Amino acid sequence: MQPDGFGLNIQQLLLKNFATFDDQTIKFNDNFNAIVGETGSGKSLILDALQLILGHRADKKLIRKDCDFAIVEASFICEDTHIKNYFHDIGHPPESSEIVIKRILYKSGKTKSFLNHISCSLGTLTEFSRKYIDLVGQFENQKLLSEDYQIQLLDHFCANQSLLIEYQKTFKQYLDEKASLEQLINNEAEMAQKLDYINFQIQELERHKISHEHEEKLLEKKRLLLNIEENKTAIFQLNALFDGDNNDKGLLPTLNNIENHLSPRLLDEEALNQFFHAKEILTDLNYKINSSLEIEFDEDEFESIIDELDHIQKLKRKFNTDTQGLIDIYQKFLSEKDQIENINHNITSKRNIVTQLKNEAQNLASKLHQKRQKYAVELSNLLTKEIRKLRMKGATAKINLKELNELNKNGHTHISFVAETNPGEGFFKVKDIASGGELSRILLAVRTILSSKDSISIFLFDEIDTGIGGETALTVGKSLLKVSHSSQVIAITHLPQIANFAQKLITVSKDVINSEKGDRTVSLVKEISGSDVETFVKKMAPLN
Repeated sequence: MQPDGFGLNIQQLLLKNFATFDDQTIKFNDNFNAIVGETGSGKSLILDALQLILGHRADKKLIRKDCDFAIVEASFICEDTHIKNYFHDIGHPPESSEIVIKRILYKSGKTKSFLNHISCSLGTLTEFSRKYIDLVGQFENQKLLSEDYQIQLLDHFCANQSLLIEYQKTFKQYLDEKASLEQLINNEAEMAQKLDYINFQIQELERHKISHEHEEKLLEKKRLLLNIEENKTAIFQLNALFDGDNNDKGLLPTLNNIENHLSPRLLDEEALNQFFHAKEILTDLNYKINSSLEIEFDEDEFESIIDELDHIQKLKRKFNTDTQGLIDIYQKFLSEKDQIENINHNITSKRNIVTQLKNEAQNLASKLHQKRQKYAVELSNLLTKEIRKLRMKGATAKINLKELNELNKNGHTHISFVAETNPGEGFFKVKDIASGGELSRILLAVRTILSSKDSISIFLFDEIDTGIGGETALTVGKSLLKVSHSSQVIAITHLPQIANFAQKLITVSKDVINSEKGDRTVSLVKEISGSDVETFVKKMAPLN
């Protein structure tokens, strides 16, 4: 049974028109699955199919002869909320707890990939597999050889995750602020030139007093002056009507003359009062008309107003905006001017922030390094014990740490995973001295120790039994079983000593069938579990 928190496992793999597989479905259990079969039966093709699911590039040679396409489809069961959220975040949400990956290979060489029934790139599959699945074989040990991965394994052993997250958050802030500081410094000279331009624009906008009120006031004055000019003729005509001219005596003098000849004998009192009231109104109107003639049309003021409005329109065309837009641009220029004039203050302030964040990051990196140093010795001793059990007698594993001067995403620890496979011959980097089989066993040793602490949910082992047998094979089988207690294990093996520890055997065999196109070779899969495993394993000796 898997422990609480087990997140992901492969439920089944469908192979259609894939090499020697016609149409087969392979089901896996949650723990230790062993794939066995005679050499050439097609068991390694199962691993090839799984590699396609994990984002490896396809070869059209894998398409079964006389077929137009091949399909490889894997179904995973996921019960982990964090893993489900991962698929949601990358835009491939799962349906309930099932994760489905499908690859279609065409004879033309083209391929299609689907994740949870949505088309995806190979990069998406690769990212997923690197995060949750480990494929271990002669050419698939690059994770173990990566210093990033080695430091990650050590941190899992140290239980450094929370401290590492805190460090990486601080380190990212430090890098962001440092980049911002460098940008400020690089732009300082450019900003000085820009300030001249901004000052010119501000002065021009201020010279014309850009505002809705100012522009409306100018327009109102323009309308008033135009009205004076347009009404001047009418006013003169009215004035002539009231006061008279060379051709006419005028209305008011005529009324005055009439008034001198009025008497109660001609008009009654009411009519006389109406006459005098009308004369008074006309006299008052005449005064106002004469007063309006005193308002002169100021040519200079009119030209000044027209010139000012013209400049405002030019500014609108220059900035391709309206009055409000000019106001906003003015405010923006003022803000930019303030920022530029305060750039020295900003640089000093930013430099202080960068220094503070760097000190915080260095302190956290030192805590990480000290904890890694403490546990590196313990992990080295445990790895040495494990690899010596796996037919690497006398071999010694060692994790060397060195403190770097510069910070990186992992702190300031440089890790070197070295080993001495032959006593007295000295320590060398694992990648320089270990064979494919030895690398597989070293990684198995790592898995045995860290199986309950790593994020990997599925382990695929190929050639884990290369060059071993007897007691060593038993130890390898026990180690694989231990890893399967916390992660799903799928291993290809030739050895009954290893297969005996599997909870499920997947046997692959070849057969020849008759078809319309003649005899065809097919690979067939049979699943064995429970008490039948032991019975089958006893007959495995010839399978090599």
